[in-house]
Amino acid sequence: MLTMCDYYGMCDEDGRCVGHPVKVTEEYGRILKSLGTEIKLVCSPCIAKGLAGSDDMFSEIFKLPYDILITGNGIFKRIVDKLKLFRNIRIALKNKGTIFFYQVDFFFFLFLKMFYRRSADRKIVILIYHQDFTGGRLSGVLFKIYESALRKVDTVIYTQKGAEVSHDNTVWMPDFIYRVDEYEKYRKALKTDSVVCLGSMSRYKQIEELVDVWRMLPTDSPKLIIAGRFDDTNRYKKLCGNLPQNVTMKNEVLSYEEYMKLMSEAKYSILPYDMNQYKNRTSGVLLESIYCGVIPIAPEELLNQNMLPGLGYKNMSEIGDLMKISSEAITNKFQSIYEEYGLEYATGVLKDVLT
Repeated sequence: MLTMCDYYGMCDEDGRCVGHPVKVTEEYGRILKSLGTEIKLVCSPCIAKGLAGSDDMFSEIFKLPYDILITGNGIFKRIVDKLKLFRNIRIALKNKGTIFFYQVDFFFFLFLKMFYRRSADRKIVILIYHQDFTGGRLSGVLFKIYESALRKVDTVIYTQKGAEVSHDNTVWMPDFIYRVDEYEKYRKALKTDSVVCLGSMSRYKQIEELVDVWRMLPTDSPKLIIAGRFDDTNRYKKLCGNLPQNVTMKNEVLSYEEYMKLMSEAKYSILPYDMNQYKNRTSGVLLESIYCGVIPIAPEELLNQNMLPGLGYKNMSEIGDLMKISSEAITNKFQSIYEEYGLEYATGVLKDVLT
């Protein structure tokens, strides 16, 4: 029996899962089921709720006690949320056999460091999206905890090319898998002269600076659509108070269909990450842009560290000029990504590591 686990389901006030965990749960579950693997899923309640209608790939779905509500950001809530994560992790680690943690954060490593002892009847496989823990003067201590906890893990799947993990048993696999049956229709969608900025609108995204760029562009410039859940309602309201005419903004959790429609019909997808806070990380939005045939505009550092094509900027003021560059040179590189990040390779990795 293989156990897949996502202990960190984030939800809105209505219990709707935020981000991509339902998508990747379905993706990995579908692959493993095709290999004849019996799978138990251990997950937060909002992920189980999001799987309704596509949960037949699992022999059992065990709901952990807690979701993490995305509203509120006080010190008390943050402490309580971490205690909830610890409880979810502790329960998940009671399972035997191979446990595949395909969503981990620093507190997972802290739990392993403090409380977990390796066991002969349990194998832990983890998927890592990033290896950088921004903590100012504490960053060195945090990294030592991370490195120490890694020694209690049996296998590491890392998603960022060129950023191998310091572990004896590692393998690279993309966090999102290109599947022709899913993405071909989006690649063929009629592209409009629009630019999208999609996903969770966290403090790591420089939305104010992006809006200022559009304020300085000519009025006939492509329309900018910013859509996703803001973690700070006051920030959203302040932004809406002075939007340029060629910018629209929505503060809502987009359904997968809404997200993919907006993405696939755009010419460009902008990822305005603050790279001081987003080093050594992968981005699902970046991959989905490419999978949909949409040109990503992103910090040059993000594209380089993920080894992916796109229009890279060092300063946001360059965005207007980047959109004047012929896109053919970028889109010609997409086909090799579709092949390298495809289903065949990912299936081989999961088969070798998990079955």
